[in-house]
Amino acid sequence: MNLEDLRVFRLVAKEGNITKAARSLNFVQSNVTAKIKRLEQNYETKLFYRHKHGVTLTSTGKGLLSYAGQVLDLMDEAEKTLKNTSVPNGTLSIGSMETTAASRLPRILSAYHDRYPQVELSLQTGTTNSLMKAVLERDIEGAFIAGDINHPELEDIMVFEEELVLVAKEQILSSIDVDQLKNKTIIVFKSGCFYRDIFEKWLKSEGVQLAKTMELNTLDGAIGCVKAGLGISLLTKSVADQLEHSENVNQFTLPGEYKTISTRFINHKDIVKTSAFREFMSVLIRPHEVGS
Repeated sequence: MNLEDLRVFRLVAKEGNITKAARSLNFVQSNVTAKIKRLEQNYETKLFYRHKHGVTLTSTGKGLLSYAGQVLDLMDEAEKTLKNTSVPNGTLSIGSMETTAASRLPRILSAYHDRYPQVELSLQTGTTNSLMKAVLERDIEGAFIAGDINHPELEDIMVFEEELVLVAKEQILSSIDVDQLKNKTIIVFKSGCFYRDIFEKWLKSEGVQLAKTMELNTLDGAIGCVKAGLGISLLTKSVADQLEHSENVNQFTLPGEYKTISTRFINHKDIVKTSAFREFMSVLIRPHEVGS
């Protein structure tokens, strides 16, 4: 079994196109085609259907992709372990919700980088659901997500307790009275965002009928729309407090069970915990060293 052939096969399957895969690898297309043909000859089966738009996996190809992923991930982890030293180095890939990345992570990442400048930090932002998926598929080593989790393949620690607040321009909302909330546009992140789920659940419990939903992909976009008076949104207080007072944006505390939510850091139970990862966890469980 040739590991490079398997890596090429996995990338072709991901891209769905031999030309794109060759470009990503900086290979000539014939080289990629030859590697795929060699795999097909070795296993005496067709791995891809060829068509004018590219390639798609056969049922056998899908089976090989699953095993190839496991083999390559194990080899990558073995290489990390063999190269791992007591001094953190290499790459540390983590994920975070945008709100956490904007308000909580700068101090943590700065403190970590000051101590371990040899480590190259990689940060991916997304919703709680997309980040959990990335951790489970080992695309990243850990992630900051919202709410409690109960998954047999994940470990987690609670790192922050966040207060949730409703934000809106003064002329849009002066209280969270149900009559004022009616027919307002809500500004939210895409589906899979835990804060969005909480927001919609709370509004439904209040019997609030919404005019429409404005879905955005970035925190800056959501804040900009609130400042422009386009609707109401739910943010963590740590983010809302960063809004300029001159913008005339009001904050309203949510009642009872909706008022606070925990931010947790998760990782796959089976990942190789490199020294870079272990020291990052040490920073997380010693928050007094980087500020609350």
